[in-house]
Amino acid sequence: MLGIWIPLFIFLLGLAIGSFLNVCIYRIPLPDVSIHSPRRSFCPECKAPIHFYDNIPILSYLLLRGRCRSCNAKISVIYPLVELATAALFLFMFYHFGVTLELLLALIFVTLLIPISVIDAKHYIIPDVLIATGLILGSLIVCAIAYQRVDVWYLLTRLIGAVAGWTVLWLIAVIGSAVLRKTAMGGGDIKLMALNGLFLGAWPELAMVIGFSACGGAIVGSALIISGVKNRQSPIPYGPFLAGAAVLVLLWGDKLWHLYLQFVGWN
Repeated sequence: MLGIWIPLFIFLLGLAIGSFLNVCIYRIPLPDVSIHSPRRSFCPECKAPIHFYDNIPILSYLLLRGRCRSCNAKISVIYPLVELATAALFLFMFYHFGVTLELLLALIFVTLLIPISVIDAKHYIIPDVLIATGLILGSLIVCAIAYQRVDVWYLLTRLIGAVAGWTVLWLIAVIGSAVLRKTAMGGGDIKLMALNGLFLGAWPELAMVIGFSACGGAIVGSALIISGVKNRQSPIPYGPFLAGAAVLVLLWGDKLWHLYLQFVGWN
């Protein structure tokens, strides 16, 4: 019976965290509100406070048929998708890492990557507050894991990963801007890569993140241009691709690297 309740708790926790992330996604880019004030959630259209029974993750959205109870304005489908994605990723991390400090590190990582991805996709920015929060919490948990394992090398690889992630993407941004004669990459993407390095490690994790994100960005960008949604001069946020690649490496990086080495005949 215990084996049923723990995954259920993790899933419900993910839904609750996802609901909070929706608040972060909406409020952080706004200059006149904060995460903490006003305390109650409100409708973006009519500003009416949302009652607790209308703020139940996913369920309230379905019961209200995606509409505000007060003004009948349409509620973005992004809200339940963020909640569901957070809960699903929490479950993935639980089954992958078990009840360990590594699980805590993974949960914090995906909790940061989700709002980073959505905010970057909507506003073309990656807020410093999310990066700073991740660097602080990530450093503390990485230190705790290194202490638990009695493994200084684990700590060093994560610190080196943070520095290397920032440095590599900064170099790519500088070279890309020189070649294209326009800004090739935002500062937020460079900071996000430092965060990836801290949570994932330096080698080969960062190489895989860069490779997967570049491929994903190229495929999606080409599809958007071909479909007419974007043109060649339109900016395309890179943060979601870096975040998606980071989750991929977090869960299956070792297996994917092993497959790559087998493919090139190095293993």
